[in-house]
Amino acid sequence: MKGASAAFALAMSTRLSPSVRCGARLRARIIIALALAALATACATPQTQQPGVAELLERQVRVLSSDDYGGRAPGTVDEEQTLDHLQKSWEAIGLLSGTHDPVSPWRASFTIYPVGKAPVVTHNLIGRIAGTQPHEGAVLVLAHWDHLGRDTPACRPHLFDTVCNGAIDNATGLAMITQIARILAEGPPMARDVYVLATSGEEAGLLGATAFAADPPVPLGKFVAAFNIDSEGLTPTGTVAVMIGDDAGPLAELVRATAAANGVHLADATKANRLYRHRQDGWALERAGLPTVMVSASFADEERLARWMAGSYHRADDEADAVELGGAVRMVALHVALVKAAADPEVYPFEYTSGTQTVPAP
Repeated sequence: MKGASAAFALAMSTRLSPSVRCGARLRARIIIALALAALATACATPQTQQPGVAELLERQVRVLSSDDYGGRAPGTVDEEQTLDHLQKSWEAIGLLSGTHDPVSPWRASFTIYPVGKAPVVTHNLIGRIAGTQPHEGAVLVLAHWDHLGRDTPACRPHLFDTVCNGAIDNATGLAMITQIARILAEGPPMARDVYVLATSGEEAGLLGATAFAADPPVPLGKFVAAFNIDSEGLTPTGTVAVMIGDDAGPLAELVRATAAANGVHLADATKANRLYRHRQDGWALERAGLPTVMVSASFADEERLARWMAGSYHRADDEADAVELGGAVRMVALHVALVKAAADPEVYPFEYTSGTQTVPAP
């Protein structure tokens, strides 16, 4: 990777001003440089697709979407159980606490104000993989942990079942960010810090991501990229994906080049994909100025996605037995490569500001 990174740095040696950061010259330089840097990444990718990943994903999905977790509603005993399980899982794979708050090192609280109901105190869970050059910025990987609970108006019952287990939405995302973090933590140290975030309140309107953006553990402008994962587990292969988010900036070019290097075809976003951009946690971060994308195999398969949306989506039969993990395993490997690339200042040479926007290094 060192040689490829050096080649990237050479290709990026002529810096561009922020005013043209999304222009053709910048995109061309990123594509050329990543084509060189991807040689080492492509060689490393098969190691992340070992058979154990599927079993580990399935184990996590089955636990988090079981009836014992009651549909993971915020402000309930099921929230406490969910966060306890995730925190123990993250500690076991070597993550550090990420709130930087000694009073509550893992959990950042905020309040949901449901219409006509009492306020609900809930929490985001934040972990961290320490980088060797944290002054170069940070990368964020996130998925929402909350779902619709049991016996609630938002949960559509199925036959006599009234627990909305949320296997695809979003136990799969939680399992995936845990495996991504495990693989990264076990690998060589990265330059930038990597934060792992499980948000609450997504189902109520992206509230956890909004709370994170309003009160991040480090200045929001320090984050050079964020990757959201939501509702994977529909596709058997994951060889085709779609990018939801800003498709014209430098992060989009990083995604395109990294996907190509890892054998994943990025399909063009459809109208439905573009509409969904505003319905997932990444949008709350985008609005705050953090470059964020959601790279998804599920949303690239519109036929399977449409069947799920018309059937088990937000219904009590969104359960583990219906989850297809082939595409999820492929997306884990791709996100490992994406985070590695974004966490390397030589591959993704951006600096953070004290505000909320990232800009190309001068």
